[in-house]
Amino acid sequence: MSSQLDPRQKYAIQRIAGLILVNAMMFQEVLAQRDERVRNLSSFRVEEDLIGALADHWKYILDEINYFPIFHIALKLLLCISPDVDAVKGVRRLVESSRMVVGWRASLRHDLAGRLYHRLLAEAKFLGAYYTSVPSAVLLLKVALDPRAWKRDWANLKALRGFRIADLACGTGTLLMAAADVVVDNHIADSVKRKNRPRFESLQRVLMEDVIWGLDVLMSALHLTASTLMLRSSEVAIENTRLHCLPLGGRDNKLGSLEFSEHGTIQSSTLFSQTATQVFGKEARKHYVISLPQLDLCAMNPPFTRSVGGNLLFGNLPEEDRKAMQQELKRIVNRQNLPASITAGLGSVFIALADRYLKKEGRLALVLPRALLSGVAWEKTRALINENYHLEWVMVSHEPDHWNFSENTDLSEVLVIARKRNHDDAKPNEQVNCVNLWKQPRNSIEGLRVARQATESGPPDLFKGQGSLDIFQGEEKVGEAVSVPWLWLRKSLWNFPCAFAQADLNRSLLYLLEGKVYLPAKGLVRLRAKLKLCPLGEIAQFGFDRRDIHDGFRLATHKTAYPAFWKHDANRVFTLKTPPNSFLSPLPEAKENRPLRSAVHLWKKAGRLLIAERLRLNTMRLSAIRVGEKVLSNVWWTLVLKRGGIRAEKALALWLNSSLGILLLMGHREETQGAWIGFKKPVLANMPVLDVSAIDARATLKLSKTFDQLADKALLPFSHLAEDPVRADIDDAVASALSLPDCGIIRQLLAREPILSLSMNRLLQ
Repeated sequence: MSSQLDPRQKYAIQRIAGLILVNAMMFQEVLAQRDERVRNLSSFRVEEDLIGALADHWKYILDEINYFPIFHIALKLLLCISPDVDAVKGVRRLVESSRMVVGWRASLRHDLAGRLYHRLLAEAKFLGAYYTSVPSAVLLLKVALDPRAWKRDWANLKALRGFRIADLACGTGTLLMAAADVVVDNHIADSVKRKNRPRFESLQRVLMEDVIWGLDVLMSALHLTASTLMLRSSEVAIENTRLHCLPLGGRDNKLGSLEFSEHGTIQSSTLFSQTATQVFGKEARKHYVISLPQLDLCAMNPPFTRSVGGNLLFGNLPEEDRKAMQQELKRIVNRQNLPASITAGLGSVFIALADRYLKKEGRLALVLPRALLSGVAWEKTRALINENYHLEWVMVSHEPDHWNFSENTDLSEVLVIARKRNHDDAKPNEQVNCVNLWKQPRNSIEGLRVARQATESGPPDLFKGQGSLDIFQGEEKVGEAVSVPWLWLRKSLWNFPCAFAQADLNRSLLYLLEGKVYLPAKGLVRLRAKLKLCPLGEIAQFGFDRRDIHDGFRLATHKTAYPAFWKHDANRVFTLKTPPNSFLSPLPEAKENRPLRSAVHLWKKAGRLLIAERLRLNTMRLSAIRVGEKVLSNVWWTLVLKRGGIRAEKALALWLNSSLGILLLMGHREETQGAWIGFKKPVLANMPVLDVSAIDARATLKLSKTFDQLADKALLPFSHLAEDPVRADIDDAVASALSLPDCGIIRQLLAREPILSLSMNRLLQ
């Protein structure tokens, strides 16, 4: 195995091993303050054979006191170290560092080890094992376990023993740690209400032995989960925990927790388990069997490495093993009819698994890629929640360079909480609360403040109310919260109420989806007639995917019969009208492992009107362009209008670059990484656009003429919408042709959006 690792990975493994040793040393130091049988780290300074003395003492702790998950693996690692001078010096430095960290007692409650672990983890991107930041975990679990949302007596420990909180891919236990803290808070609050003294030690035992379930495939991560949870109250003797390390790969292509999708029990080997239900003890058995209980809360930041773009599912394993496991995963999804898409990654499958084990009225609390809100690959997951759940909370970040809620990724993410319904139909009064963060909480205290403000007051309805629930840290505004009816949202994309940082824009978007115009400071505009919008797919036929184009063509070095518009260079694409910039040559034979597509067949969907497949919002300028002749493209969708001809094409190109058109387009985006967004064909096909085949001829002529007048004028990047005179002319023409009032306020607000400007300054001015 080691021969297959590159030097960087080997170095990371060595550092993680050191972290496990430090973790055990910290635990020893804390124990020494409560148990006179345990030596403190200072007493080892005089030991000549430091490694031997530590090994002997850890063995004594294992034999006479216990704490098996903490010291067993650490002892095995310690015994692997040769007692040479450099090694002993290194261990002494670890001892001193451990003493220093224990002195910072607050760090032990905030998963310091977890932060370090994921900083050192070389394989994070291949495992898709993204580490939830502590403030995000606190925010998510404080809202998910809000006592007002649960019919439960948190002071009753006997009843609490039947409560189940699980993370099926727990990593270092950040979400479980946050959940345990909230349960303690709820216990204190209910105990005080009943004028009873909180029972901290008994509660800790209940949490560790019954309530908290953590599953993972990485032994080192699970070791840190156990120690982090136990450090909360190290003086309490714990008989067993529900922390289990499950196999991944191997001869039988094991899939970790996902095996529960098909099997009621899993047989595995782990150093934590001695019986099917006990993980503490003085002897470790090689094999054991566990079953997953019905859950009240499943909190996860599941692996969500996508299966496209090189297919990195199970990417930490050898390629041969990875392919076999990918096939096994496909078979399980098909055999069990799981409502999940492997294209979205493992995260979608984990949610389908959690649904099977979640009780009625139980909740999912999830950290997921923001593509969940609108991505085509996540459609099955949305459908699952639409059908069986009440989506209660959606929380997104609009802070530049902080689109994520995980520490070791820069991908855009979302926090989601959903309650499993006891009935088939959603209630008319069920609302979805949407928190649009302008600035993410930087620590646990700030996370708690956001959670408190969001849950204490009901956010206003985007349709019926006005304004937003403003969220503050001190005197600084850090976000807004709004709500929408669940009956409305479950029939549309979840992205709409949190598409923008500003509630005014989200409200304008929702009304525009209904064919109405809402202008901030003016309200709902009375129109002579309802704005004529229709799904883009009703008036236009889309061209082929880029993969299809590459299966039939290659770029030519000379003129051919197949002109193309290739790539999207922000410095060269700046006018509404443009000539072709490339030519294509038909492939004479198929590429390896790909079919050969007919060039003539592909050319049937060549078009003059192009709409962007991907945009970099802070640098690019146009969402749609019109080329002088029919072309194919690799990063633009070609559109062939079903009726209306050239004038309709020009009118639609102008609409798609107007502020109202951009408002709708942004609402339908699939956000990958902040300003880097994409548009999938099925989503665009359902996106409302101006029905250029239904508006009167005068309006079509007006828009077409304006296109011709502006066709060669350079537009500024989207980030400069507010000061772009060409964009203002486009908006004026749209308003005049459609008898609308001045929509300049929409353009001004769009320009303030952080996703366009990559700055918070405009928003806060």
